[in-house]
Amino acid sequence: MLQAQTAMPAPAAQPKPELRHAFGRFATGIAVITTLDEHGRPYGLTVNSFSSVSMAPPMISWNVIRGSTAHATISRAGRFIVNILAKHQRDVAQQMTGPIEHRFAGVPYHASSSGLPIISDTLATFECETHSMIAAGDHDIVLGTVKQFEHRDGRPLVYWRGGYATAMACDADH
Repeated sequence: MLQAQTAMPAPAAQPKPELRHAFGRFATGIAVITTLDEHGRPYGLTVNSFSSVSMAPPMISWNVIRGSTAHATISRAGRFIVNILAKHQRDVAQQMTGPIEHRFAGVPYHASSSGLPIISDTLATFECETHSMIAAGDHDIVLGTVKQFEHRDGRPLVYWRGGYATAMACDADH
């Protein structure tokens, strides 16, 4: 049973640490978005905002900070791969938050049929075309139309309370 906490007003401008802590109570999966930069080199970034949006047409969403290198790269590319990380891929998640020139160093990947980088051994991949980018606060919500996908069994890498976690068995496990 959850214990009641004192209500705190929402901040007007910059989020306070308490708001970040409150958001962190929602466990999320970890994904790496991959595409090619303007020079045709693999580009990747770690996100925990991935969500399914629609089955018909098949669409997904994730969020990117407006004004960032990631935003510029995704806007220019117009297509991307969502790689859903498995529990053993914490190092990949961390590496994709580091210096851009080192993000793919030692990370096993292969090219999709359209040439986009797919990280090996993930739980699922979704190859998408950018449908739209919608302004929302200091981020844009990226909507992608799924063109191809694949998946396999395994346990996900999870982000909860500001750190990496693993999911326990659930009723859907066979």
